[in-house]
Amino acid sequence: MMETQDAIVLGMIQGLTEFLPVSSSGHLVLAGALLGAHSEGAGEADFVAFEILLHLGSLCAIAIVFGRDILRLLFPRIDFHGLKLLFIASLPAAIIGITIKKLLPDASSAWLETHVLSSPYVAACGLLLTASVLWLAGARRDAEVTFENARGPRLWTVFWVGCAQAVAILPGVSRSGSTIATALNLKWVRPEAVKLSFLMGFIAIGGAGLIEARNIGALAQANPLPMIAGFVSSLVFSIIGLTAIKLIVNKGKLRYFAVYCAVAGVTALAWLALR
Repeated sequence: MMETQDAIVLGMIQGLTEFLPVSSSGHLVLAGALLGAHSEGAGEADFVAFEILLHLGSLCAIAIVFGRDILRLLFPRIDFHGLKLLFIASLPAAIIGITIKKLLPDASSAWLETHVLSSPYVAACGLLLTASVLWLAGARRDAEVTFENARGPRLWTVFWVGCAQAVAILPGVSRSGSTIATALNLKWVRPEAVKLSFLMGFIAIGGAGLIEARNIGALAQANPLPMIAGFVSSLVFSIIGLTAIKLIVNKGKLRYFAVYCAVAGVTALAWLALR
């Protein structure tokens, strides 16, 4: 049974690592293994339901911080260009997610969940991959692409950002880190790269929650206090993480997180080898 303090810790980890470029999935997998809340391959429905609540906290945080940008896509008139960019950017991750969760046979999907998507070893290696991507994004480039001028050949830069998001389905590969880094490498202006990443994230997190919604019924049998504490913790720390990453990207400090991910990945591999 999960304790309230464990739920708060996991909510804090989800909130900060979902938006800071260090991989929420990787940290949740490793923290779950460390706390004993979710052993490799266990796949308990109540823990999956708890993870849905944590991601709901992050989804609400995006709606709060980027609410004005979300509303501008729809009011006072529909921004078809912006919606088209987000649609193209979301396609790769949507195809991979639906394939894994809905189209693969149950045995194959369960194998992927056990040996890949919930594997602490994959999470540790994913952190090393994230470190490499963030380090490369630290190079100075002449930025010029924005939501408004992403037309013609520039339109397809969002597809490659979407491919980076699709790779981030692996634990340890930061969704925010890979998408922001890819956008920066494709000469997106820094604030616009952050906005693109998190508007994509709003769609990706919401879509993933809908796919896993079948497990939400497990909450009825769960102790409500840890669940509520985890949600609130995730919401609060998600807002903190979102505010922080906007400042970090604007100041060009992504390489600090590359160092962190490299150290975390090596440390995790060493711990997994010795435990």
